[in-house]
Formats: sequence, C-alpha cells, structure tokens
Amino acid sequence: MRKKRSELEERLLQGIHGKKELKREERNYYLGEFEERVIRYLTREQVLERGIYPEILAALEHPAARRLIVDRAIELNAANKYIKLAGAKGLQFRRVHSPDFKGDVGLVVVSDRAVEVEKREVLSRTERLKEKGISDTIIENPGAKLCEQCWQELKDKAPEELANYRRMSFLDRILGFKCICKEN
Repeated sequence: MRKKRSELEERLLQGIHGKKELKREERNYYLGEFEERVIRYLTREQVLERGIYPEILAALEHPAARRLIVDRAIELNAANKYIKLAGAKGLQFRRVHSPDFKGDVGLVVVSDRAVEVEKREVLSRTERLKEKGISDTIIENPGAKLCEQCWQELKDKAPEELANYRRMSFLDRILGFKCICKEN
C-alpha cells in the first residue's frame, strides 16, 4: 500500500516537476483548451488556405461558442478572415503560443463549458469537395469568378462553398474575363 506524502514532500515535488495539470497533453494539442470544450478546429495548413471553411462559420454560430483561439505561429493576415467573423458574432478572440503545443492545430472555436459535438475535426476543403464531385479547377481556385456552368455545378453539389467564389457577370464577359474552366 502506498504511503501518503507529507505536505512538505508534495511541495518539493511541485518545485521539481512543476504544478500538476489536468490533461496536459490534451490541452497542448488544442491550443491550451480541453477537448470537450472544443466545438471545431482547423489545422495550420487549413487556416492558411484561401476561402472560409463553412464548418467554422457554423461553429462560430453555435449557441455555446465563446472564443476563437488562433496559434500565434500563424500570420495574423491569414487568420484575419476568421477573426472578423468571430468579432461580428460577438465572440472573444485570442492568439496563443507555447513551446509545449503539440500537433498541427492552428485555430479552435471553443466554449466555456463541455459541449457535445459529433465531430471536432474539419475535413480538408479539397477532400470534402472531391467527395462531392467538384472539378479540380474549381477546388484549386477559391475566390475565382465562375461561369454559369461552373457556378451551377458548385451550387448543386456544394452550396455552402458559394461564399468562397464569385459569379461571372455580363460585364466580366464583355471585358474578356474567362472562367477558370476555359483558361486551362
């Protein structure tokens, strides 16, 4: 049977090893937050992509959402699109950094209490759109102007992505702009 340590021994051990932390590894993975408080998260690579992930937009609108946390290793201008959305939704924003952080999590939307969510990880935009049958030229060019045919393809298969593209106007066609499907 293990003998209970005296208060002096406990303080000495804290001095040597540091203060005890709950779920330290888990918190180091989710930018200092407990997994059960995370609503959704993106990897650093996903944050750097052009366009906005609709899953994060939905997470920011989640009734339990309280904060957006971004890894300080990510340039502010890359995360700015999400920061503005969080501000518009009235959520707090924080940038964090620690040499103890593990993994490639770059952005998390969190609550101040445990939340029940089915899936915290966001599938990469490319994988998700390929599963839906979107053509590679559309996937690789978020922010591009799309012809009527490409716009309809996106609208039919992934309407949540329409915000990341622009519809080509009559004036664009007169001025000689071409859709990405015709440039290749």
